Amino acid sequence: MESSPLLRCHASIQSPTHRNLLEVPGTHERRRWPHIFWFILKFLNLYYHDRVVMTRKCHICRVKDYLERKRRIAMTWGTTRSPPSTRTMDYLILAYEEDDKATDHITSYNTISEQERCDVCAFLWWNSEGVPEVYNEKDIGVARWNHRGSGVLSVLLLILAASVLCYSGMVPLIRYWAKPYQTLHLMLKSTLIIFISTFPLLSLCSKIRSFSRSGHASKYSWATVLNVRYLIVRGQFLNLPQKGLPGTWLLVLCVGYALIIQGYQVAIFLYVSECDITPYTIASTITGMIFFEMWGLFTYLDFFIRTSFQSQLDLVLAYLKENEGEERKCRGVLFATTADLLCFEQFCDLLSAIFFPCLVLAVVTNATRDYLISGVDCVIKDPRIRDAQRNISWLGWTETASTAVIYFLALGGFQANYMRDQFLINLIHLKTEGKFPRFWRRLTKDMKHLESGSGIIFASFVFSVIGIYGGFEFHDQILVYLSKSCSPNISTSDMCI
Repeated sequence: MESSPLLRCHASIQSPTHRNLLEVPGTHERRRWPHIFWFILKFLNLYYHDRVVMTRKCHICRVKDYLERKRRIAMTWGTTRSPPSTRTMDYLILAYEEDDKATDHITSYNTISEQERCDVCAFLWWNSEGVPEVYNEKDIGVARWNHRGSGVLSVLLLILAASVLCYSGMVPLIRYWAKPYQTLHLMLKSTLIIFISTFPLLSLCSKIRSFSRSGHASKYSWATVLNVRYLIVRGQFLNLPQKGLPGTWLLVLCVGYALIIQGYQVAIFLYVSECDITPYTIASTITGMIFFEMWGLFTYLDFFIRTSFQSQLDLVLAYLKENEGEERKCRGVLFATTADLLCFEQFCDLLSAIFFPCLVLAVVTNATRDYLISGVDCVIKDPRIRDAQRNISWLGWTETASTAVIYFLALGGFQANYMRDQFLINLIHLKTEGKFPRFWRRLTKDMKHLESGSGIIFASFVFSVIGIYGGFEFHDQILVYLSKSCSPNISTSDMCI
């Protein structure tokens, strides 16, 4: 019987003698990651306030080091207070937020001292073939992009982006608030602002988590996904130097769709609109294009992370199969993998909780407007006005449909927990063929303990139902945009989008 696709990769896992790729002549250039990857991180303002490639240790080793440091500090200051309990230690903070030594002095995995190396720590340096391959910032090409001051600059730019979005949201709120005939327009604008605000706000949360590193930061562990150290670890499993970025077709689609939508909007203003082009419309068009591009690249990063996990989970299954019975090693590797995966799942749940209601509201408001506008007299009688409203409708549906398709393609659905479910199925399959039932029973038990539903998705569903109900309550709305002649008694600010 043919084995599962996830189990076919076990032959790629190397023997315990690790390859020293850094010692091979000419390897330095071959290991350089694509410049486009670093440009994407730069454009999204994701760079860090510190070095991004540091020494890596498993959770057990980090906890030992942490407690040892606390013990030395206590002895130095003469206090009898005991070190903090390991129960309060966040794995993601210790793994991705702690200051540690850079890897510039390391020339290969074998040059790491015996005291700093263990089998689980070696797993944290795996490449796409399951071989520990130590690198530094210069090797992969990030050194020239993550320069001194990058962290501060990225925070300032994200605050600027949030301020622009706040202003863009306040303008329609002030203009259309308490105007029953503008409810539909306000919902359309609000949906768009919430949608494009997602990335800058989540990224700011990630920066706050990186700077705080306190126990309270554990409450939003999902923000680690936007930590550049986390993204670099994800890139290890994709063989970027040889194969380049995965899914270049999706990257082109994410970048191209924003340009097409904004170009279509400009064409409507220039050729079918009766409204004047003002500095505000020009600025809003430019900023809209930038934020749409940011959202597109942000969505591509979700695909990048998902593809990395698919590769990593294949390697982990092969590792568990080859090291059957070695419980400490295998449970350590499984813990490190699932901790990162659960972080990504929580992040995707939050995204879906924001995206799904916006999608439902966009569909409801666009469909409601299309039904109501079909009975407006001036639209029926005037071909020019009818053409303008038809193009506005097409623009709204193009934005909604293309955004939904790209989001679905990036995540492979509206949630990412299917990867963990598939991994567990393969783990149970290995259990039935294994020689140590107790060993596999403990691993599957560990995985099942990590299963948890998301109340966020339920809340998303509730708000979506409210939005659908609201769609049936619209009446006496301004439905004709960009056409002054159709509604001469309506002010220009209410008529022009």
